[in-house]
Amino acid sequence: MDLFDFNFDASDANEPEAEPEPVAGAPVALSVSAAVELINQQLFGIAGPDLMVEGEVSEFAISQGKWVRFTLKDTDGGALLKCFLTIYQLKVDIENGDKVVVHATPKIYPRYGQFTLNVNSIELQGEGALAKQLERLRLKLDQEGLFDPARKRELPRYPSRIGLVASRESAAYTDFLRILQNRWGGVQVDSYHVHVQGERAVPEIVGTLQAINALPEDERPDVLVLTRGGGALEDLMAFNDEAVVRAVFASAVPIVVGIGHERDESLAELAADVRASTPSNAAERVVPDREAIERQVDMTAQRLLDVVQDQLQRKRHAVDTSVHRLERVMQMVRYEVERAMGAVERMGTVLLHDLASAKDRVASLARYLNEMDPQRVLKRGYAIVRKDKAILKDVSAISQGDQIHVQLANGTLTTTVTE
Repeated sequence: MDLFDFNFDASDANEPEAEPEPVAGAPVALSVSAAVELINQQLFGIAGPDLMVEGEVSEFAISQGKWVRFTLKDTDGGALLKCFLTIYQLKVDIENGDKVVVHATPKIYPRYGQFTLNVNSIELQGEGALAKQLERLRLKLDQEGLFDPARKRELPRYPSRIGLVASRESAAYTDFLRILQNRWGGVQVDSYHVHVQGERAVPEIVGTLQAINALPEDERPDVLVLTRGGGALEDLMAFNDEAVVRAVFASAVPIVVGIGHERDESLAELAADVRASTPSNAAERVVPDREAIERQVDMTAQRLLDVVQDQLQRKRHAVDTSVHRLERVMQMVRYEVERAMGAVERMGTVLLHDLASAKDRVASLARYLNEMDPQRVLKRGYAIVRKDKAILKDVSAISQGDQIHVQLANGTLTTTVTE
């Protein structure tokens, strides 16, 4: 069929009704818009919405942070096709020179009159293409800090609740549970079934991780395990997908990623808090070995018992030494007390003698003072004469007319000297 051999109804061209009816059998002139629309309909009918085209990327560019344009060309430079998609549709990291297969819808844009492939998805082709893509993505995420060892968290030593994100149909799922039960039974395991490869894997893994982290904190598991068995690099691409890697990095719950292969590390493993080499190793990393813990407890208990016994022996020796020292101190104190008591007794005797002597002296002084009491002298007929409160001892101190005071034994009288 010729692309431009159309059976066209003029009514579909949205021509103005005022135009005359075309003569039967005569050629019909189309507007540009109608022609482009008709061509696009024919292209869609021929190629469908998923035209697969293989070629080499050139003139790759991103404009305004959301429009992606590039040219797809034959390796021998024989033909070119313009390609267009949004940045949100670009699921792989491509650059000029990459060989790719694009799944696209062919279309002519009316505004520019340019034939373009509307790209739906892109697959890298050629030997080492996936490894090249992964290396570019790894460098990009590493520069953003997603793989920084400093941000990785310690796993809880004794988790009581584990979230297992895996395919329930896989050997990895059963291996993990078997090793977990053998090492440390009784742990609650919340199982989340996801596809681990294919188109459904990425949205299911990302959605599950986001849903778990959106739970209230007391309903979240203590640790998350994302795991699957081994496989070829193509089989493991879900664990190298940027959306999955970012979901692992963003997890609020400490996360272990374990893939059943030893040779290569997926990007999700690099972003995880702990990388496990296999699903079985993932179980070994999240729970301790009960037998090893029991042996450790027994050894610790024996060491504690030895320490306690040693401390008791040391304390017993210290007590014995302290008691012996206390007895010696008590003997010294007793000796000092007895010596002090003797000294007190001797001092008491001296004090008693001194007190008796002092008593006799006081009595003697009392008798003397009693004898010297002026009142007793006055009672014997003597008197005390004062002038202006001064005691008179010489008659020359008195003149005629002076007023004097005479103190007798039973009172005082005042008189005036006349002679």
